Amino acid sequence: PLFRSPKEEEIVAKRKEICRSAISKLLGKAVSPNKVPVVSITASGGGFRTMTAVAGIMQGLQGTGLLDCATYFASLSGSTWYLSNLFCPDLYSKDGKPDINQCAEYLKECCSQMGTKKFIANFLGYIHQLDERKNNGLCVSAVDLWGCYLASVFKLPEKTGTKTLSQQCCHVETAEWPFPLYTALNVQSNVAREKFHRNAFFFYISKQGSCLFFCTEWMEFTPFEYGFCTHRMSMKDDDLEGRKCKGVVCQERDEPDIGYMMGLWGSAMAVSLREALEFLKEDDHTLWDKVVALMVKFAEFVKIAELRPLAAALPNMLRGIAVDWMQSNANKVQADRVFTIISEQESDMKQFDALLFPSASSEFLLVPDKAKRVEDEEFMILTDAGIDFNDPIPPVIKPERRSDVIIVFDNSALSSQWVDPFQQLDLAAKWAKDHSVGEDAYKFPKIDHSKFDKDNIQECYVFEDEDDSECPIVVLFPLCNPKLKREPEEFDALRSLCQSNVKSGFEKIKQAIAKKANG
Repeated sequence: PLFRSPKEEEIVAKRKEICRSAISKLLGKAVSPNKVPVVSITASGGGFRTMTAVAGIMQGLQGTGLLDCATYFASLSGSTWYLSNLFCPDLYSKDGKPDINQCAEYLKECCSQMGTKKFIANFLGYIHQLDERKNNGLCVSAVDLWGCYLASVFKLPEKTGTKTLSQQCCHVETAEWPFPLYTALNVQSNVAREKFHRNAFFFYISKQGSCLFFCTEWMEFTPFEYGFCTHRMSMKDDDLEGRKCKGVVCQERDEPDIGYMMGLWGSAMAVSLREALEFLKEDDHTLWDKVVALMVKFAEFVKIAELRPLAAALPNMLRGIAVDWMQSNANKVQADRVFTIISEQESDMKQFDALLFPSASSEFLLVPDKAKRVEDEEFMILTDAGIDFNDPIPPVIKPERRSDVIIVFDNSALSSQWVDPFQQLDLAAKWAKDHSVGEDAYKFPKIDHSKFDKDNIQECYVFEDEDDSECPIVVLFPLCNPKLKREPEEFDALRSLCQSNVKSGFEKIKQAIAKKANG
């Protein structure tokens, strides 16, 4: 059976009435309750550039009345930073309620004050916070350092009362805003980036009942729960740091603060430790010696000094339950789409007693010497979902959410404005195809690259499957990336550009919504 959490069901039902009123106003006629299309907004990763762009996008959507037509807002990396701040209104709002315009002004102020100097000035304080986490028995990785920096940039420790993701629920329960979805990627720790890129989980059950996992899986986080995009398993947000076994929290921990979560969701662009520490060494040798003494406690930082902090670790919610669950629910596996097989061109089909579950791909990759038993893993290794592809499509095309219209704002970096801007969307379409089996399909239209004409660049492009009424209509807004220098005038220029793009694409969005409402 399809599944949404009771809280999400309740909020989406309330939101549906708001959307019905807004869509009726948009189309100039009443829309019946059973004809209200599910409109989802997605915003890509792209660090502070994307966060700035989303500030303008939200102003444009609100100004045109389109924001009230949307049921969901899915975010990735830099766009999660915008949503995180929007739902921390005590940062910027006098009445304690989320406000798009006030939030934009606050983020502009924060962007103008950030930089390497701020990182260096607060570095010892960050290390002290990490030391506290380690002393409390929590897993510490370089992404924690990035989270500390983001928290200081947005003044989260000193200003906000909304300290955790679950505390955002009071602003979401009103249904005045699209339901927020944050994303990350669960990866296997011993697989290089180029090996796990665009792959998914696979597993097999041997005669002895061994359950093996490999590669990646998209995860979603809401103010109420977190879980996987491709199967129905979730836990409450306040259990994030708790040690788990067989679906039960056996050692409770405090929920991580929102700064840590922002670091986790947007970890692909963190400053490298080597760059920061060498700059500090040149500036103050005495302070450098103190830092080195503290860093002795964190051997894992030394190992990745040349890398950018990409991955974090949270206790494994699947620990100890995979084999037990599979043995008791073997007849439901295919219907529930619990796991997916990865595909790879260079397959190694050795001799295994394996039960392989169907995939749209004809080739499979089995690497048992590197794969690990998921029930034995204590931690999930999480990283920026943009490392797979940069549009957070998976959560909004789940069968239980099944969007009718998806408005995609892709702020991915392009080498020039003449480069095909459909690349990330194409990867999302491939993901949907690879994860679809039978009725449990992830519907997504084919991406027609012939629509891109470098001599006639458009503000937005529309993709749909005329032969499948259940397939969503996708309206893509690509961004030709200006180089954001984080100056107030640069912030305003990008924000205005994105706000203008929404207005330019208004009619195409309206037509897509009308088509689904009348279908």
